Amino acid sequence: MNIDRTIQLAHQLADTSGEIIRRYFRQPHLETETKLDQVSSIVTIADQEAEEAMVAIIQRELPEDGVIREEGANIPSESGRYWVLDPIDGTSSFVKGLPIFGTLIGLVAENQPILGIVDQPILGDRWLGVKGKASLYNNQMIVNPYCQDQELALKNACLASTTPLMFITERQQAIACQLQSVCKRTAFGGDCYNYMMLATGCTAMPMVILESDLKYYDFCALIPIIEGAGGIISDWSGNPLKADSSEVLAVSNSGLWRQVLEQISRVG
Repeated sequence: MNIDRTIQLAHQLADTSGEIIRRYFRQPHLETETKLDQVSSIVTIADQEAEEAMVAIIQRELPEDGVIREEGANIPSESGRYWVLDPIDGTSSFVKGLPIFGTLIGLVAENQPILGIVDQPILGDRWLGVKGKASLYNNQMIVNPYCQDQELALKNACLASTTPLMFITERQQAIACQLQSVCKRTAFGGDCYNYMMLATGCTAMPMVILESDLKYYDFCALIPIIEGAGGIISDWSGNPLKADSSEVLAVSNSGLWRQVLEQISRVG
């Protein structure tokens, strides 16, 4: 695998999807629908067209690669590699005209996420993570001020989740409440942007992100970016995330991560 060519292709996917998304952003009477059995999950024509354009490029340039996608049918892989696509993570922000959504582009080889891009086509923000390398924000290496500070206390962190509605089971709700009682602040909303702010470290306080009811395309691209910026992303038990994971924890450094896992263990 030529990693430089692969990165170039990933940027091409982000550029192409961004062109489509910008055409539809803040347009009135946009065609939308709600996914079956998911009352809070909205899909727009922008999601669908951006995803189809990315898939078309992958099938033309790397026809043996598979695709795991949010909107359309998955495509099996002959190469062992899969592109994992979420054209608009944060569609609720998109339909409200708020530029805090992102296009997620992940690449998996041997069941390991090896590349991730998060692109915000309105603000021009783009993050790139490659396994084993330092992550980039707008082509500059990320220097996260929180990742080396092992003295950070959980009580001084901001706990972030996209919505309280994602905590479905009694156990999930109990864990969320436990962490809310410990952390200094709790903030809802943000989708993938929460994770990118955590990775970049441009926040007023360290962040802890706790989310559940997620799909692979919601977090696959985030893994190389957060890890390459010195952060940690895992499931709620502290294990590496897998394709069938649904509970996601992300923190600024290992010290905070251990404190969060201790609080989770108290709930059981």
